[in-house]
This record gives sequence, structure tokens and C-alpha cells, in this order.
Amino acid sequence: MTADAAHDFAGKVAIVTGGGTGVGFGVARAFARAGAHMAIAGRRKATLTHAAAAIEEASGAPVLVVEADVAVEADCERIVAATLERFGALDILVNNAARFALVPLIEADAAEAARVLTINVAGPLHCARAFAKWAFERGRGGAIVNISSIAGARPAPGCGLYSASKAALDMLTRSMALEWAPKGMRVNAVAPGHVATEGVIEDFRAGRLDEAAMLSRTPARRIADVDDIADAVLFLCSDRARHIMGQVLTVDGGEGFV
Repeated sequence: MTADAAHDFAGKVAIVTGGGTGVGFGVARAFARAGAHMAIAGRRKATLTHAAAAIEEASGAPVLVVEADVAVEADCERIVAATLERFGALDILVNNAARFALVPLIEADAAEAARVLTINVAGPLHCARAFAKWAFERGRGGAIVNISSIAGARPAPGCGLYSASKAALDMLTRSMALEWAPKGMRVNAVAPGHVATEGVIEDFRAGRLDEAAMLSRTPARRIADVDDIADAVLFLCSDRARHIMGQVLTVDGGEGFV
């Protein structure tokens, strides 16, 4: 984060779903460091509590923890309600919570398909609707960033459900932007490639992903770290991106070129 961005979000209130680990944790930590009041949501209370403590240590600001499952519409509404109860307002929503599983399409039964689409598409919709309804009733705007993936623009073996869900999320992002921009709500997405989260690093170690081959195919010769993604999210939520709407910003070091 640049020195100029260090206080961009002072006094702002932000929610990050899936904020306990990986990209979500990195995004929440970056917002808190930039002065935002933070709420993180997820299904595992212990993970969220650990993340909140780390963010508080890094930023000096308290973090609200909301145990919730974005697959449940009522939980999405509760995430927004709990944040409003704690902080009195809401300015930013980052829909990061997602389900990823390698499932060949021949094995993708109705239950798995429903779970992926509910978490990855319906979850962001319900969280965004809860935020937007509150904001529009009060004549307020805000910023929403959906965390997509380069998988939404290219197929890969075993990723059919995940790729389809992220492609749907990209279109949902554009549709939200079209309908809500006139009311002051800016909606965009960030589409990472592989990110050096604990899960990806473990896949490298276990041989499930070929690190050397991946890096050789990536023009940047490295995969993203969580701060690469966080910086993109913060930019899209900042006033510097005030005229950017309905865009899917790819952050992959060129990985998607090949």
C-alpha cells in the first residue's frame, strides 16, 4: 500500500466475507490498515477469531466477527445487520467467500452443483442486495467488489462448476453495476489467477500443482500474493476509481494469457 493510500478509508465501514483466511484475510487486513472499520464473516468462528486478532494487531482497530454461511440468505442479511448495529453505517462490501472443488463434470451431481452456485453466485447476490437495500432507502451509495477468478473466462479440467459460477458472477457484477450505478452504488470485480495462499502452497508441496511449470508459463514469473489482490480491491473501492463500474479487473501476472 502506498503512503497516499494509508488513510483512504478512515471512518469507512467495510465487510469482507470469507475474511478469515487467504485472500479475504489479506483484503480485510489492508482495509483495516487504511483506517476502515472492519467486519469479517465466515463459517468457522475459531478461524475468524484468530484472523480478527491478527488484523487488530496489525491495525490497532477492533474487528467485528460474524459467524455466517453465505449459502443462507438470512445469514447474508444478518452479516449486514450485525455490521450496521456495531458501526452504524456501511460503505463497502467485498464478496470473497467461495467454494472451490475439483469435480469432473461427469461426477457433478445436483447437490454439488447447487452448493457451488449457491455460495459463489447467490451468496454475493444476497449480501449485495442486503447492503444495497439499506443504502438506497437512505439515499446513500457505496462500493461492492466481487472476488471472481480467471477461471471464469477459461475452462480447466475438473473446474467446470467453479468456472461456470465465476462466469456467472462476472455477469452478475455487470448487471448490478448497470442497475445500481444510477443510485450511487459502484460494483466491480477482481479476477485473480493463482494466489500464494496456504491452500495453494500446500498443493505445491503435495505435488497437486506443478509450481515450476506454472511459473514458467506466467509472464511475471511469480504468482500473486494476497497483497496484490488486496491493492486491486482497495483501488476499486477508493475515490480514485470513482468512474469505474461493472469491470472485471484481472490480477494474474499474465497467467491467463496462456
